[in-house]
Amino acid sequence: MKKSFRPRDARQFVGTYRPRIDGHEKASGQARYLDDIALPTRFPGLLYARVLRSPYAHARIKRLDTRRAEALPGVHAVLTFQDPEVASLKPTNAGWTPFFTSSYNRMMWPDHRDRRILSDHVCWAGDEAGVVVAAESRAIADEALRLLDIEWEVLPFVLDPVAALAAGAPIIHPEINPNGNQLPPSPGTASEVFLDRGDVERALAEADVVIEACSDYHNADHGCLGTRGCLMQWEGDKLTCWTSYYQADQTRMHLTQMLNLPLHKVRVINPYIGGSFGRGNVGEQPFFIFTAILARRTGRPVLYQHTRREDFHDTRNALAYTCRLGARRDGTITACHFKSLGDAGAYADHSMAAADYVVREYIEATLGHIPNLRVETRVAYTNRIPGGCKRGIGNNQINLVFAIALDMLAERLGVDPLELAIKNLGNQHGRVPDRSLEAVLREGAQRIGWSQRHAPGDGPSVGGTRRRGIGFSLHNSWHAAWQEVPRGHIQVSIRVNPDCSVILDAPTAETGTGSNTCNVLSCAEALSFLGIGPQDIHWISETDTERGLKDQVQTDSGVSYVQSEVMGKAAAMVKRQILELAARRLNVPIEDLDIEAGKIFAHSTEEELSVRDLLWQEDLVPILGTVSETLPDEVTGVPFTASFAEVEVDTETGRVDVLKVVVVHDCGTVMYAAGAEGQQIGGQPMALGETLTEEIVYDLATGYPLSFNWIEYKIPTMLDTPEVEPVLLEVWKGAGEYGACGIGESVTTCTPGAVANAIYNAIGVRLGAIPFTPDKVLAALGKIPAEGGE
Repeated sequence: MKKSFRPRDARQFVGTYRPRIDGHEKASGQARYLDDIALPTRFPGLLYARVLRSPYAHARIKRLDTRRAEALPGVHAVLTFQDPEVASLKPTNAGWTPFFTSSYNRMMWPDHRDRRILSDHVCWAGDEAGVVVAAESRAIADEALRLLDIEWEVLPFVLDPVAALAAGAPIIHPEINPNGNQLPPSPGTASEVFLDRGDVERALAEADVVIEACSDYHNADHGCLGTRGCLMQWEGDKLTCWTSYYQADQTRMHLTQMLNLPLHKVRVINPYIGGSFGRGNVGEQPFFIFTAILARRTGRPVLYQHTRREDFHDTRNALAYTCRLGARRDGTITACHFKSLGDAGAYADHSMAAADYVVREYIEATLGHIPNLRVETRVAYTNRIPGGCKRGIGNNQINLVFAIALDMLAERLGVDPLELAIKNLGNQHGRVPDRSLEAVLREGAQRIGWSQRHAPGDGPSVGGTRRRGIGFSLHNSWHAAWQEVPRGHIQVSIRVNPDCSVILDAPTAETGTGSNTCNVLSCAEALSFLGIGPQDIHWISETDTERGLKDQVQTDSGVSYVQSEVMGKAAAMVKRQILELAARRLNVPIEDLDIEAGKIFAHSTEEELSVRDLLWQEDLVPILGTVSETLPDEVTGVPFTASFAEVEVDTETGRVDVLKVVVVHDCGTVMYAAGAEGQQIGGQPMALGETLTEEIVYDLATGYPLSFNWIEYKIPTMLDTPEVEPVLLEVWKGAGEYGACGIGESVTTCTPGAVANAIYNAIGVRLGAIPFTPDKVLAALGKIPAEGGE
C-alpha cells in the first residue's frame, strides 16, 4: 500500500493533495490552445505558411525559380532567401538564453550564431530551406512548394561525430569554424578541458582500484502531443504573436531584435500550451521571423505550424562518455576523469550547455568532494537532426555513465554501491555524508527490496529464460533558489476585490506541469488571513506581454516555486493596505490591528470588523499588491533524487521488461503533492522510452531520417509502463520562505542508469549504449554478433 507524503511543516494549502486548478477547464474543453485561437472565424483572411524542407542531408540551392508557385491560385506570397528583407537579417541561433530574458548582444552562445532565416545552405534532411509560402490553405501552400523549380548542389555529408572531427570531413559551418566541425568551447573556456582540479593522472596512478565505464546516449525526441507554431497579425506598425512556445518575453525580445522593432510595438501572447519537456527552450526559431514578414507583406494574419513529422526537431543532445574512477581500498574515491564526445547535429543550439554548462553544476552538486577531477569534451557538428534542450538536459547523459561507473567500482571493491555513494558523494557546499542523499537512498532501497539483491547474474530464473535484477542511480535535483537568481526580478500581482475574491497575475505559460496550481496554493497560503481558499482565486491563464509583468519561462521546474517565494511580499502589501483602511475606519493605530480568518480586530479593544464589510464600505477599488523581487542568493546546495529499478531480462530473446520503478525526491518543500507525484510517475514513460525503445534511425547512404513518426519511433504506451512508486521527502531546505527545489527535470535523469545497473544485476553483462534493445542484450550475452561485427 502506497504511503502518502507527510509534510515536514503542516500548511493549509501548500503541499496538499487536491485537484489541479485548471482540471475542469481542460477536461471540459474550455481551455484555449493555439489551435482554438488560430481559426478563420476569429481571423478573417487567415493564411497558412509552409516552408520548404531539405530533401538532402547537406546541400545548397544553386538556382531557384518561384514563378509557377507564385502563379498558383490562392498563393498570396512567396518569400525566399534572395529577398533583401530576408538576406539582411542577422544570423541567429536557437539557444539565446537558458531561463532569463536576454537580448541579441547578451545571448548565451554568441560564438554559435549558425542559423540564417531561409538560408540557401541546408545542413540536415528536413532542414528549413530557402523558401516559405503563404496561401489560403495548407494544401495550396504545399502544392506551391512542389511547383518550385530548384537546382540543388548536393554536398558531402557526415552522420558520425568521430568522422566529423576527422581530417578531410566536409565542413558544415565554415562561418563558425572554417577549419573543421568542432564547436567553439563555452565562453571563458580556452580548451577542451573545462574543469580540472587536483592532479587526476597522479591520483589514478596511485589508486588501489581503477575502473573505466563507457556510455552512449542518443538524441531522443520529446514526443509532445502538440506541435509548435505561431500566429502573426499586424495592425498598422504593431505586431501581435500568439504562440505555443512558453517564452512570451523572450519571444518578444527575439522578434524585436531580429526585425528592428521597438518593444512596445510587439505583443506576444501564450495561451494554454501542451507538454513541452524542454523543447520550448529553443524558442529563437526562424519561423517566428518569416511568419511575421509574411504577415506584414500580405497584410493578413498568417499561421505557421509544424506537421507531426516536422515536429521531430531539437532533440536531446547525443553524448558519448568515458568515465575513469580511482579509489583506495577503504572505498574513498580519489579521482574521477570524464571525457565526452557530443553530436550537436546540424546546429549548435544548447549543445554546449548539455556538454559543459550543466556538467559544471553536476560536479559542484554531486561530485563536490572528490579531490581530483577533470572533465573534457569535444562537440561536433554533423548532418543529423539538431540536438536542443530536452528534460534533464546534460544531466541524463552524464548520469548514465557515472551510474555504471559507481556500480563497477563498488563491485571491484566488494562493497554495496549504496554505501559507496553515501561515503563519497555530496554537494561541495555541504558535508559528507549528505543528509539528503542518504535519505533518498535509504528510502528507495527499502521500497525496492535492496536487501534481497543478489550477485550479478546469480538471481533465480523466472519461467526458464528470464532473470531479474535491481539497480539504482542518484543525482542532484534542479534548481534551488540561488541557482535561479539569473532569472532576475520575479514579478507577481495580487488583486483583492471588495468581496475578497482574488485575481492572481503570476505570468507563466502552463505546460501541464501544475506550476499554476503551485502559484494559486501559495497565494491562498499567503492570503489565509482573509479566510479564503484556492477556490476564491482566479489565475490569469494567458501570458501576455502587454500586461506588463515579466513572465517566468518553463525552462526548468523552478517555476513551481519561484513566484511563490515572492507571493508573501505581495500579500503583505495587500494586508498593509487593508489595515490602513481599517485604522481610519475604527480610529485606532494601525499597529493595534491584525487580520485573522477574514476578521479585522484591535488588540486593545473588542472591536471587530470583517474585511468584506470594510471593503464594501470604501470606494470599491480593489486592493492591489504587486512585487518585483529577486530570489535569495544564499548558496544552500541542492537536495538529491534517486531512482531504483527492477527488471526482467529474457536471455533467449533479449527483451528487457521493467517491472517496477521507485522514484525518490527530496524537494525541500513540496509545493503541490499531487502534482509532484504526477511528475514522478509521468516522467517514467519518457525515461524508459529513450532507455529501451526510442531511436532515430538514418539511412546511412542518403542521411535521411527514417523514423520521424510514432510507429517506427517507438514511444511506450500505457501497457508498456511498469508500476511506478513516487516518494516525496522534505529533508534539505533552501533559502527563502519555502526553500523548495524543482524535480520536473530529474524525474527522467536517473532511470537509464538504474535500468542499466539492473540489467547487469540480472544477467551479469554490462550495457552502456541506449536504447537497450534486444539485439544489444543478445550481443552482450554473446548470442549474436555485436553491431559492426563479423
